[in-house]
Formats: sequence, structure tokens, C-alpha cells
Amino acid sequence: MDDDVSGQKNVVFLVLDSLRKDRVSAYNDDVDFTDHIGSFADRSLVFENAVAQAPWTLPSHVSMFTGEYPWEHGTTHARSYFDGRETFVSEFKNEGYSTAAITPNIWITPHKRMTEEFDHVENFLGKANNPLSVRASRLGTKLYHRLGDVTRRVLGRQIDRFFQLFSVDDSCKSEETVEAVERYLGDREADEDFFLYVNLMEPHEPYRPPKRYREKHGVDESATIAHRQKDVFTKDIDFEEQRKVYDASVDYTDDLVGRILETLEANGLAEGTVVVLLSDHGQALGEDGGQFGHQFTVMEPVVNAVLMVDHPDAGADTEDRPVELRRLHDLVPYYAGIGDCPETVAAETVMGGCEFPENFTGYIPKERWDEYYRQRRFLRRDGRKIVRAVEEDGTAHYTAYDLETGEKIEVPDDLRAAIDATGEVDADADDAAEEAPEVDEAVEQRLEELGYR
Repeated sequence: MDDDVSGQKNVVFLVLDSLRKDRVSAYNDDVDFTDHIGSFADRSLVFENAVAQAPWTLPSHVSMFTGEYPWEHGTTHARSYFDGRETFVSEFKNEGYSTAAITPNIWITPHKRMTEEFDHVENFLGKANNPLSVRASRLGTKLYHRLGDVTRRVLGRQIDRFFQLFSVDDSCKSEETVEAVERYLGDREADEDFFLYVNLMEPHEPYRPPKRYREKHGVDESATIAHRQKDVFTKDIDFEEQRKVYDASVDYTDDLVGRILETLEANGLAEGTVVVLLSDHGQALGEDGGQFGHQFTVMEPVVNAVLMVDHPDAGADTEDRPVELRRLHDLVPYYAGIGDCPETVAAETVMGGCEFPENFTGYIPKERWDEYYRQRRFLRRDGRKIVRAVEEDGTAHYTAYDLETGEKIEVPDDLRAAIDATGEVDADADDAAEEAPEVDEAVEQRLEELGYR
């Protein structure tokens, strides 16, 4: 790539959780409710073919932060905590940047070791934000993942039943998140370099955008929609209405993005700040026989990602070639002016996947276990995509697609050999777990709010 940026810059790394590409005007001319993101795209480098390495938050973020595939860093469905290896955030700390993370996402917390390199962290966890809770959560999670399969599944179902007894509030905390960002940016000194990670959760279930957005998109309040992943197993979902409420949430998210960008301008920070705007993965909204969510599938609407970069020293442009989100590990320091220019970030082959969904055993019905409890890997090359789905007994199923038409094709030998060559996760990569008290209740409740366990 061309070395066309220079000078040290601040960075806002803005992740819009579960945002689909086809719900953004920069990628779909039929969308008329993402004006702020559209204006942002008009002055940015827009990656037309960005691909997430995992279909849910934690492993996708670890891939972005470390540059590794999920089967390399080992943070997966089957081991849902980070081992604390160095990330690109350390490069900013080494250069004297102030580093901050503002996110209500339970996966990007001290409890999962995802925030150790940040000076300032706001997770909105209240009483759960204390060293004892963090230690208990880390050790409890390790212990949970070292239990036998049957024990883990039984425990997962009991945890799920327990939380069904409690009503939970909207977990997105969008207003709180933006207000925290406004305070943080308002407190920056003119000569202070900063790296700010922000995660907005509105495109992620549960869907409770403000009333004016629901009314704008014609959401039928009496319709049955899914607010949790498990709802798709227990309710007859109206996916037409589901898509409407999703669009309403994206519309709301667009306005939240506008507030953050306006805050940069109001504080005189825009000219010295690189803004990286992306989604960590997309969302299934009824495709492929009624799929919903993102944890169990590597379909295109889920692994296709939004990615745009607004750099004060660079003009608008597009990158049409495939790019893996894990390359942000190299790109972000480069755009900030503290890292070397990568020779190339485009890839002939892009890959990703997910492991057996241990975190979600609590609500997969027994009769559908074989359908969902699988390891999935995908590989894209030359306009073709192959998906390998491995059952619990090791049986592998291969499906291939023409990406332009979406039609199934005969499985190509070269893609099958390539996907079979991807490595396996090292399940014993971390130290043995210690005995620990149960995970903090507030942390467990936030997991439940987001549809996990």
C-alpha cells in the first residue's frame, strides 16, 4: 500500500457491534437512514470487502487486536477469555498515548482480560467493577471451560433457567456510552495523544431503540420478534418485523455516531484524529431457514464487515480487494503514525470461523443440538467460499458457494485442501484453573442481557 499518511495522530476506534454492511448507505444505495455514517464514508477510505475472522465479539476483537486467527490466539466459543498476550494497544502506550476503552459490552472487560492495556476503562458494571469480581470472573470462567462436556451443558442450562426468573433492562446503554465518550473527549488536553476504543451496542440484540425510531420504521409493537438468541428456538418469529426493528436500531446508532463525530469537532480534535469505524461482525435476520443472531453461523451477512477510515491527511478512496479485520493490528498503528506501513493488507484468501458453542449450550434444544453444536470454518478465494462444519463426533461437512450469485457449487479441491490445512485450537494453552467463587452476578446478568448463556 502507499505510504500516504504522515505525522502522529490520535485514534478513535469505533466499533458498531453487529452492524450489517447492507444496512449502511455507503454499501447499499437503497438505505436512507445512515446519513451520518454516509457523510463519514464520503471523506473516508471505504473497504468494500472487509471480512471478520469470527462471528461474535470476543474472538473477533482478539483477532483485530493481535492480528491472529481464532485458532491461533485460542479465544473462542470453547475458551471465552483472552490470555493477555500483547495487542496493538501496547504500541500506543509505548508511544506515550493515553488509552481508554468505553463499552458496555461484557466481553471487552477486565473480567475477560481484554482491557489490561487501557489506562481508563468504563464498562458500566457498577458494583461488579472491583478487583475481587474481576478475579472471581476470570477464575470462574476458566473453571467452567475445564469442566466435562456433559457437566458444562447441564450447568449452562441451569444458569439460563435461573436468569429467566429475572427481568433485565436494556443492555445497550447507548446514551450512557456516548455521554462517557463526550466527557472523555472534553477532558483531553491539546497536546495529549490518545487512543480511544468505543463500542456501541444498538445493532446487537436486544432491540429497544427509542420510540421515534420504531415509529419511523413502522415497527409493529405487537409482533413477535427475537430479543435474545434463544427466542428463535422458543417463539414463532416475525422476521419482517425483526428486520424493521433492526433497521430502527441502526438508524439510532447512526445518530449516536453523529454525536461522537460532533464531539470531536466541538473540542477541536477532528483535525488531529484518525477515526476507524467498523463492525466486529454482522447479524443474521432470518436468512438460511430462519437463522437469527451471529453465534452459530458464518454466513455472508454475519462475516461481512463494515470498515472505513477517516484520516485527516488522506482523501476519500475505496479498497475493493478482500481485507481481513485482523490486519487492523498493523493498520491502526500505521494510520496513527507510530507503525510501519504494511506492504499490503489485501489478501487472496480470507479465513475465519467459530468453535463448538460452549457458551450457548443453555438454550439449544436437544432436538436441534446436531444442527448448532458444530465447529465452523470458512475460506474465501477467487469469488468462491467454502464452509466446513464439523459435528461433535468429528464428521465434517463441506459446502461451497459462488459469492457473486450466492448459489451452491461443487466443492473445489483446492479450497477443501486449504480449509483442512487451518490449525486446531490449543485447548491447553492457558494455565490450569484455580478453584474460584461463582462469577459475579452483575457480570452474569449482563451476559444474559446480551443473549449469552
